Amino acid sequence: MAAREHPAAATVVLLLLLPLIAYAEEASLEILPSGETQTKPIGSSIILTCKPKVDDTTLISDMQWLDPQNRVIESLKLVVLPIESTFPGYSKPPMYTELHEGNSLSLFFNSLQEEQAGKYKCKATYANSIQLEKSVTIETIVAITWDNAPTNQYPILGEDFPILCKVRARPPPSVDWLYNGELIKTNDHYIIDKYALTIKNVQESDDGIYTCRASVLTTGELKERPIRVEVHVRPTVEELSSPVNIIEGEDASIQCKAHGKPPPKFSWVKSLTQQNLSNADRFGVDADTGLLTITNVNRDDAGEYQCTATNAAGTANTNIMVNVIVKPKIMEFMDSVVVENKEATIVCKAFGRPPPLVLFKKDSAEKPYVKGVQPDDERIVLDNTVRDSSGETIGTLTIHEARRSNDGMYECIAQNTGGEARRDGHLTVEFPPSFASMPNITVWSWEQKPVNISCIAESIPNATIRWTIHGDQSIDNEARIKQIGNGPVSILTIEPMDKRYYTTYKCIASNTHGTTEHNIELREATKPGEMLQAKMAEITATTIRFDLVPPPTHPELPLRTITVQYRRDGQTWMEAKNKTWSIATIPDSYYILENLEPQTAYEFRFAARNEVGLGNWGALLREVTPRRTVPNEPKILTSDPDYDLSMFNNQYELGWLPIADNGEPIDMYQIKYCQIKRVSGTWEVLDNTCRTEEVKTQGRRKHWLKNLYSDTFYMVELKAHNAIGYSKPGTAKFKTARGIDTTVVHHQGPLISSAAIIGIVIAVLFIIIIVIDVICCCAHKTGIIYYVCERSRRKPVDEEDAKLGSLYGWRFPLPYCDQKMANVAGVTAIQESGSGKNTIKLVKHTAIDEKEPLKEEKKITPIIDSGLRRETSITFDGKRSVSKTGFVGKDSAV
Repeated sequence: MAAREHPAAATVVLLLLLPLIAYAEEASLEILPSGETQTKPIGSSIILTCKPKVDDTTLISDMQWLDPQNRVIESLKLVVLPIESTFPGYSKPPMYTELHEGNSLSLFFNSLQEEQAGKYKCKATYANSIQLEKSVTIETIVAITWDNAPTNQYPILGEDFPILCKVRARPPPSVDWLYNGELIKTNDHYIIDKYALTIKNVQESDDGIYTCRASVLTTGELKERPIRVEVHVRPTVEELSSPVNIIEGEDASIQCKAHGKPPPKFSWVKSLTQQNLSNADRFGVDADTGLLTITNVNRDDAGEYQCTATNAAGTANTNIMVNVIVKPKIMEFMDSVVVENKEATIVCKAFGRPPPLVLFKKDSAEKPYVKGVQPDDERIVLDNTVRDSSGETIGTLTIHEARRSNDGMYECIAQNTGGEARRDGHLTVEFPPSFASMPNITVWSWEQKPVNISCIAESIPNATIRWTIHGDQSIDNEARIKQIGNGPVSILTIEPMDKRYYTTYKCIASNTHGTTEHNIELREATKPGEMLQAKMAEITATTIRFDLVPPPTHPELPLRTITVQYRRDGQTWMEAKNKTWSIATIPDSYYILENLEPQTAYEFRFAARNEVGLGNWGALLREVTPRRTVPNEPKILTSDPDYDLSMFNNQYELGWLPIADNGEPIDMYQIKYCQIKRVSGTWEVLDNTCRTEEVKTQGRRKHWLKNLYSDTFYMVELKAHNAIGYSKPGTAKFKTARGIDTTVVHHQGPLISSAAIIGIVIAVLFIIIIVIDVICCCAHKTGIIYYVCERSRRKPVDEEDAKLGSLYGWRFPLPYCDQKMANVAGVTAIQESGSGKNTIKLVKHTAIDEKEPLKEEKKITPIIDSGLRRETSITFDGKRSVSKTGFVGKDSAV
């Protein structure tokens, strides 16, 4: 009505509002990033910024972000944080706003969650009257996430097993499986479920790497999860042979074996007490190997034990019965006594588990007696009585009609599977006195010499001894007879003052089992009688061998020596000489008298000596020695009358007996040996095979024949020589051995002199030094030989150079020695002249071949103070070097 009434005023107001309306229509809000819908993955951090699109942002007020439930999202400054926010590492709130310059308001998501999806609005007031609003929708997506897909999974052999692979994503993912790179399809062995791959009847061949592959078609996301599958096998325990025997007092071990995958762990318990033996005293359990050890086993350890094997796939156990073996112990073994020819019983009681076997062994026997009757002596019987309830065995050794040989030490031996025990006992066989060990000898005395008569009586118990003389007369009244000891050993000391003491003495021994007598005769000893006979058996110029018949004598009073006394015609027996032969060391009929004079008459008489003294001289004999002559025939020593056998294949030791020289000393032996062979039963000497050797050493009785042929017969002749001539030859035959003789050859003197040895050593050292010097010369260009060679190479010098060198006192050393060294060095030296100076140019080759180009040149300018320049050029064509020298100077025509 006012407008109607005042049309002009309304028009004015409308005109004023038109700019404001137009401006309001242009103001708006903008959300960055642009887009009405924002799709973001779960867990990501994002920012949304609401920005006013106005000319003057200072007119914007009340900027706010509203969540999908139209709740205002507070600024970070207005969020009430807990006290812990002051500590490092505290997280910001999941969602908050921040106002920036230009009145832009940002919305922050620290970690976007699925429940934060929805429509978010941004509001603001412009110019205190115009409401501005802008919205954006946040959609969340879930990346492929493995919720339950262990990377290591363990199925059990023979069972069905699901390989777990629970995966989550938004949009929902699709899952497939691969094994060894090949796609798995559902079949009789595999079943593919939503969250698992089931393997039916798992086998060890199913071990391997399985790949769980998840993909989201709409987002193109793809992830793979490798899963290692290891098939486990339940344990199986090997059955042990039961029972197991262990020995009391020793350490024992019981092995439990089991198979499984993974290898099982072991535990042991005793079935009766169910005690875990891993923690028990004296017990030890190796959990890896299953070995149960028991230290110092006792009897209570017997019983049933259970071994348990456990792994990730399951458990298995077995029961084992254990027996404790108790070693044998001898409880009783008493000494025994029996009278000869009576029955003896030896008893030994032993304990053990199981009950032991009891045996007996005599100390003088190699083996114990066997059970039952002894095969070599039916009088002896061994028996065992076993008491199972107590574990005791009674062993009984019965000896019927015991003999003295059964007396002695016996050993009781108790044996079972745990070992054995031993104990000694003694069986005493009593018997009446015996003189079995007394020799039936005669006791001798002479010239009232005191003598002892011994009597030893063997008996159990010991015997008492008394003596009688002249039948049954006691010796108590005899002052010259004394008794020492009355048993079991007794000695009579007798001084035989007259012949009545030379009689029979009776030793009487008595004990509880009887009396025994033994007679001992005391006789008077005399000197030997005269020699019965003496005659010459062999005579030479200087020796005589006698055959003698000595006087008879008692075996208990033997002859000790025989003496000969001899004199020349015209001498008295006081001037005679003596020689004595010992009966013990001289063979029968081998009585030789030496050092006689040739062609001389001798008279001989003989006497024998025993323990009493020298008998009377007798057996007179007269002989005349012959004249001097050649030695007697030698007698060669052989082991066989036919032929001797040598131990060696190339040498033989010839030996002979001492030879009578017949008045002149032997100064040489001649030995002749020849090869022989048997022809028609006779030996013949082979032509041109004889060799002769002379042995001039006096006193020799042996000689080595050397350099013989193996397996060959030889005949040897030996002649002795003295000043008169050679003896008749003694002959023998021998044969050498077969094969190669490795025995050290016998030598009669030194093989080589000391001077020769020293010379050989010096020569060897000299050769070694030469060899070493040659090696040094060839390999290292050093040594004496190399030095000499180098000096010899440098001697041939150009005659003109030598003269000039001596004239001007200067000489240029060439950098090579010969063709070889020039080739090795690869250098050519050229002396040039120019600009009034002498120059040496060294040209280095790249190779030994002279055709290759020169690459390096060096110039050396020697200075000659005479003003004369010398020009030397050296050329090398690969075979030889040529040096040319000329002089150029101010006075030279050149």
